[in-house]
Amino acid sequence: MPRTKNRPSQLSVLRYGAFVSRTAEQCVTSFAPTVRNLVHDHFGRRPLGAVTIILTKPHLMLGLANEAQGEAAGVPENVWKSVGVKQAIVGKAKDVRVATVIAPKGEMWLLLNAPKLRDPKQLKLNLLRGFVEVDQLIRSGARENRIAWVRHEMNVSPLSRRQANKLQAQILADGAEAERVTTELARRL
Repeated sequence: MPRTKNRPSQLSVLRYGAFVSRTAEQCVTSFAPTVRNLVHDHFGRRPLGAVTIILTKPHLMLGLANEAQGEAAGVPENVWKSVGVKQAIVGKAKDVRVATVIAPKGEMWLLLNAPKLRDPKQLKLNLLRGFVEVDQLIRSGARENRIAWVRHEMNVSPLSRRQANKLQAQILADGAEAERVTTELARRL
C-alpha cells in the first residue's frame, strides 16, 4: 500500500505501478490544488482532509481499492486480498478514469487511471469528479455508509436486502449528484 505522511489539510500525488508517466504526475500536481479549491469553495464545507491522488494502471486499481477500503472497513486481510472481490464502487477498471475510495486513518484516495490522462482538460474533469466525491464522503454518516457497503460487498457483514437496497440507492443518488455538480463546475475550470 502506498504510504504518505499527510497532515489533515494536505494533498499528495503518488505514482503506483511500473511505467506510470512522470509527466502525468507533474500535470496532476499542478492542477489538483486549483480543482480542490474550486470544489471547496462551491460546497463551503469543512476542509476536504487528507487526500492522496494515486496514478496507476487499470489492472492495479481494483487491488488498491480493495486494500484501502478493506483496511478502512476492518475487513480481514485474507478477504480483501481474494481475487474474487469486485467492488461496484470501482466498476470495470479499464473503463474507470477516477475512483474515490476511503482509506485507513480517515484519508481519502483518488485512484486515477494513468493511461486515460492524455488530455489536460479531461484530467481536470477527472480531478473535479474525484474531489466532488471526496466532498460527498466527508458528509455526516457517509463514511460509515461506505464502510457498511464495503463490508457487505466483501461478505464480512452482509446487510439485509432492504438495507442493501437503501445504501445502493444512496450510492446511485450520490453518483448522479456528483455528475450534475461536475458538469456545473466544469464551466468554471
